[in-house]
Amino acid sequence: MRVLFTVFAAKPHFYNMVPLAWSLQAAGHEVRIASQPDLVEIIATTGLTAVPVGSELDMVTAFQDGTDDGSGGAPWQRLTGLSELDPAKLTWNYVLGVFTIGCSMEYEYLAGQAVTDDLVEFSRAWRPDLVVWDALTFAGAIAAHVSGAAHARILFGQDYVFRMYADYRAMLDRQPRECWDDPISDWLAGRLARYGCPYEQHQDLELMTGQWTIDPTPAWMRLPLDLTYLPVRYVPFNGPTSVPEWALTPPAHPRICLSLGVSGRELFGGDHLSHGDLTTVSDLLDALADFDIEVVATLNAEQLASVDRLPDNVRVVDFVPLNELLPSCSAVIHHGGFGTTGNVLAHGVPGIVIPAPWWDAARLAQHLQERGAGFLLDHDELSRAALCDRLTRLLTDPQIADHAAQVRAELLDTPSPHELVPQLEQLAARHRTADPQPAGSR
Repeated sequence: MRVLFTVFAAKPHFYNMVPLAWSLQAAGHEVRIASQPDLVEIIATTGLTAVPVGSELDMVTAFQDGTDDGSGGAPWQRLTGLSELDPAKLTWNYVLGVFTIGCSMEYEYLAGQAVTDDLVEFSRAWRPDLVVWDALTFAGAIAAHVSGAAHARILFGQDYVFRMYADYRAMLDRQPRECWDDPISDWLAGRLARYGCPYEQHQDLELMTGQWTIDPTPAWMRLPLDLTYLPVRYVPFNGPTSVPEWALTPPAHPRICLSLGVSGRELFGGDHLSHGDLTTVSDLLDALADFDIEVVATLNAEQLASVDRLPDNVRVVDFVPLNELLPSCSAVIHHGGFGTTGNVLAHGVPGIVIPAPWWDAARLAQHLQERGAGFLLDHDELSRAALCDRLTRLLTDPQIADHAAQVRAELLDTPSPHELVPQLEQLAARHRTADPQPAGSR
């Protein structure tokens, strides 16, 4: 069968798809990856075939600029509205506002009209049997619907979209008809009408969440939601790279990986250290200087510019693939991003999470702490003393390492991307339509 993956131009979201895309290609299926032009070269380096759609996204400029255009802040700030779980804050006005901004601005920003037009045009010509779309790239659902393909959403962390959508739909149904304001239906109807397709009210759930959802998040980390998920094991993919020789040499002292997130430093700038007596990378490295350990810190030149003194036990690298580094590590200190957390789980390494202030980093860390496989050091409790205490416990308490190993064992019991392929073949055959929707004005 023909399988089209679509994702906005963000490396971590694309890398989340690569193991499944290669499993399908290795099984004999034709695979294409559609994204904005600024991801095309990165797609090509993985050996997969890229399809450029729309114009460049240039997230680095947009996110670092951080300009508030009157819609609630910079792009990453607007996206965080979806992650609110406090029932006291989830009023109708709040939820309505999240989707009003999300549909009209944020989703349009990540995969706007030009992307959708090109994606629909390619899908009508290539006729995929299955479209697998990143959970924030709703253009994939539109293209699948228009071209008659089956389609599945693939998650990147916790399912905040469906969580908020469920509240939205329940609250909307309670609103007086004369007060109805339904930006999701309006947005979807407008997208479909552009391609000559009628919209029916019941279609919004499928177009927002896929005909099914592929979830690489461990079951114990998921939100408790009334939706069927197709679990798949998280398989680390850190991009095309080479392994440095030193990473293969057993360390003389316990090796600690320090990673504050490559994507975070590229998109958001800074290092989200802003509380207590740990406000800079220099403070963080200094706190680790007295430990009898080897610290491997992934820091770039900009981050190092603020470091007053590099401790003798610190090795600095701009990038090293976590999949190759973590097997030699006794612990990891990281920002809690989904890709990094996935690598940590896959290798059973206990860790300390200083969570980045976006999406689900803090909640994933809370789950790890509850499982006894690591610690959450949120900004309210972040300090030199707290960091040193947690690291000492990681290095001296064998139960924490045992719990991390148990988490890894559970992950290995989850179906691999290779094992998922037959299920995808069956689901695609069941859900695809014989004929695409008739071409409209486009």
